[in-house]
Amino acid sequence: KAVVSTQSTGEYASNRSLKICGYYHANEYHSDNDIGAIATRIADKIADNCDNSCLIMVDNEKLNHIATELPLHAYFPVRTNDRIDWKLAEQPTLQFGEKGLAIGPEILKKQLYRSIIDMDNHYDDISLHWDNKAINEVVQLFAEGMGS
Repeated sequence: KAVVSTQSTGEYASNRSLKICGYYHANEYHSDNDIGAIATRIADKIADNCDNSCLIMVDNEKLNHIATELPLHAYFPVRTNDRIDWKLAEQPTLQFGEKGLAIGPEILKKQLYRSIIDMDNHYDDISLHWDNKAINEVVQLFAEGMGS
């Protein structure tokens, strides 16, 4: 599924003159913050097509309703011969990072995450689309309501 998902998103981006330059991943279990084989394989594929790619891992243990720091770790690719190693960035800087901390608790309180459609949902029911436009619109409204 990961390969097909990567191809589908690649086509989606290409058809809109966009480029996939990063991947974010959240592991299923709260205590699991390792970069697994699937995340690595997808991020490697993206790095093959984008020199300035990144891998964003959700730090599940920091993900809560009272987050005081971004619950994310950013990694960048380091190439050695034919191999890619993912190195942790010292201090990731994300656009809207502070606003994200303010919006996050509200989104968790509203349980908006329960409405996220990922590729697995899409494959189970093709009528569901993984672009999550409705959620993006709600998040934008939260951001505007907080004085963007």
